[in-house]
Amino acid sequence: MRRILHLLYIGIQLAKANAISYVAYIVSTVLWLVIILVPATLFSNLKEQALLTIVPGVYAMFVETCALWTSTEFLRWLVYTGLPDLFRECGLSIYHYLLSYSLVDAILASLASHFLSMVIASAYLGIDIGIAIPKDMLCIVLAIALAIPVYMLIGTLMGYLLVSTSISSVWSHVINILMFFGTVIPLNVLPNPWLALVNPATIVAELFRAGYGTNTLPLPYLFILTPTLIAVFTAFAKLIGQLCEKRIAKFGLEYRY
Repeated sequence: MRRILHLLYIGIQLAKANAISYVAYIVSTVLWLVIILVPATLFSNLKEQALLTIVPGVYAMFVETCALWTSTEFLRWLVYTGLPDLFRECGLSIYHYLLSYSLVDAILASLASHFLSMVIASAYLGIDIGIAIPKDMLCIVLAIALAIPVYMLIGTLMGYLLVSTSISSVWSHVINILMFFGTVIPLNVLPNPWLALVNPATIVAELFRAGYGTNTLPLPYLFILTPTLIAVFTAFAKLIGQLCEKRIAKFGLEYRY
């Protein structure tokens, strides 16, 4: 526990150094989603329902994108600074780097992007801003609890792709596309809602929607899947992180923008 607290402290300090980047990323994400969201809800007869179905997916997708770019930062952009080498000399891997950022990325920044999107979109559409307040906080807490293992899984998976293939940028775009399904693109528009489970963050988005009463998957299924997925995603993230470290130990790292 002490080691985890130290890692979280390191992550917070690193996040402070990148505060402007976080603000820019949150604002750009919100503006981009509102540009897409507002027209979609304007053409809907149920504006509030559409808003509460689409926007909760912003949180889940933001968690995944943060994991992807944090992993890329550590294993690609920061290689020339020696930070990855410093971490590895201390016995820390990409798994630990992601863990250090998990509090900021999977909770603070992601929640900020969600609520800011909800407030701006509802104000633009003339809907009561109070709609942004969830009705079921238990589902929101469960969504956040699952979001951290999802963050770790996506980050370590991207990390392994970065060190094992020279076409990692192609894979990052593929993963980015998959992130939309089950998150911003809700399950009720898919031929089979269960297809969206190819995206690890789908249940995170569904739990967030359940907080607003717009979930597609029934709550009993969500409550059963959540603890199972927390355990499975945590184990796989740890495993992939170890494989990534072994790959680095064997072949090293190179700086690539």
